[in-house]
Amino acid sequence: MNITEFTSTEMMTNFLAQNIEFNLSQAIAATGQASLLVSGGKSPIALFKQLSEQDLDWSKVTISLVDDRWVATDNPNSNELLVKTHLLVNKAAAATFIALVGREDDAKKGVAAANDRVNALVDNIDVMILGMGEDGHTASIFPCSAEVDAAMALDNELALIATQPTTAPYQRISFTLKQILAAKQVYLPLSGDKKLAVFEQATQHKNNKEMPISAVIQHHHNLDVLICR
Repeated sequence: MNITEFTSTEMMTNFLAQNIEFNLSQAIAATGQASLLVSGGKSPIALFKQLSEQDLDWSKVTISLVDDRWVATDNPNSNELLVKTHLLVNKAAAATFIALVGREDDAKKGVAAANDRVNALVDNIDVMILGMGEDGHTASIFPCSAEVDAAMALDNELALIATQPTTAPYQRISFTLKQILAAKQVYLPLSGDKKLAVFEQATQHKNNKEMPISAVIQHHHNLDVLICR
């Protein structure tokens, strides 16, 4: 785990955008293509806008989400809507997007088709941007959900899982811990005293299922944590 500290979110965003561009460019040079998985929320919007203007052969980049709420794509709480509004624009409009949420009215009914859609990404994720909740969840792997065991099982052969948190609204669809750990490069940007306190706790936490982010912090082979105090 590498930790880099910043004195402003603008500096952190600039650093992250430049590094992601470098990672994707390196992947394109090596294999002719690259993949980027992003998380939702308000925090990534500035990063998305900056990334969308980067000089990169976006036609060779596939973008998807780490997780999403199982809602219509015009719902304000849709991560897909967030990405299409702020990232898949400008130069990045040339990228290929793979949606997690389908037309099914239930995440459990739709997860099989979603797994088929992301098949090309399995064990082949170049860059992943994770988030972290104050309960220690990451992606949509919530400690409160009945699916936490399956989501974190390293012998789970499926890339995606449907989850139902009890402490947050909506059914979710999420990449599993196995796929998160398999990503070639993971970034975890954090800001604010509460998030930093959770991060410190997670670095030492013994029961990963109580704080799923702790499994990533403790076991990912190439994790960069970006901290803004």
